[in-house]
Amino acid sequence: MEKSKNKLVVLAHFMDKASIKRAAPCLGWLPMSVIEFILWHLPPQWSFLVASHFDIIGQAEGYIVGIALTPRQMNSPKKEVVRKKILAATLYAQEKLGCEFLMLGGLTAPATSAGLFLTENNQVKLNVTTGNAYTAMITLQSVYEAVRRAKKNLADLTIAVIGASGTIGEAVARVLENEAKDLILVGRNLERLGNTEAKLTKTNHKISINVDDIAAADIIVTATSHPEALINPKVLKSKAIVIDVAEPSDMPKDFEQQRPDVINIDGGRVKWPNIEMGKVLGLPANVGFACITEGMMMTLENDRQHHVGTIDLDYLRKTEEWGKKYGWSVADFTSFNKSVPDSKFEM
Repeated sequence: MEKSKNKLVVLAHFMDKASIKRAAPCLGWLPMSVIEFILWHLPPQWSFLVASHFDIIGQAEGYIVGIALTPRQMNSPKKEVVRKKILAATLYAQEKLGCEFLMLGGLTAPATSAGLFLTENNQVKLNVTTGNAYTAMITLQSVYEAVRRAKKNLADLTIAVIGASGTIGEAVARVLENEAKDLILVGRNLERLGNTEAKLTKTNHKISINVDDIAAADIIVTATSHPEALINPKVLKSKAIVIDVAEPSDMPKDFEQQRPDVINIDGGRVKWPNIEMGKVLGLPANVGFACITEGMMMTLENDRQHHVGTIDLDYLRKTEEWGKKYGWSVADFTSFNKSVPDSKFEM
């Protein structure tokens, strides 16, 4: 008898009006305020849909289950409403789809305290990951590749990390403090930034709650859960490189009109030569998100542990080895899904 395949569920949510229209065309013509009112008041058991069922290199299978909320709603201070909807979707995947592994995509991770809300719930039996470890690793690899293409030396550069008190930003800072000249750590809360600072071993950094302090940075890594564009391109240093891991993006789409010298890179993207799910994710062909990739690797490796909360750097390095094993690597650089040519790095 053939052994049953492990099953992964990826929790996601609406990103914009276009994604809502694809899922529910009848809502597409309504004003966003009306759409959000309807979505918010749906009972938990009606607040999600199975968006995709996909194969994982013939060895496992996965589902994408979308929470019917927008980024702004996912960030609502009424966390109990959001969490009830996430829990309902999680239990559906567990009990009806037969999933054993769960990856918290988009803003479902911060909405659940980096997954702790689910792992501490006795009803949830799935093995949970935020996908943040491999996202942090791919972010670091993107930094190294950008530095290489720009023909610079990382030890001479100042790196800013926006969202430095979050799990991805903190992990990136802990690694880059040993490799970059200086770090600028930006967050919304000085106390939480202090927690990140306490994990650093060097003094080559400063902390700030003012996002415009990234003006001195050569490279900016941004990994926030902000529902709208956060960066003002006008304050950026000449020829600055932005690696935007945030979903939705922290860079405004029209940044190039304001700052054609600045390079923006879609962060957290992985090349999937053996998987095609780009249309579902709204990404180029054979490209996926690092967080989903971590969930797939965890499922393939039958890793029955939770990977939530603060990123363990040993586990982060393990995800790098898994990526090599399965032939997954940093995707070709794009900005808002359009290729970033080599000529941009030569300006």
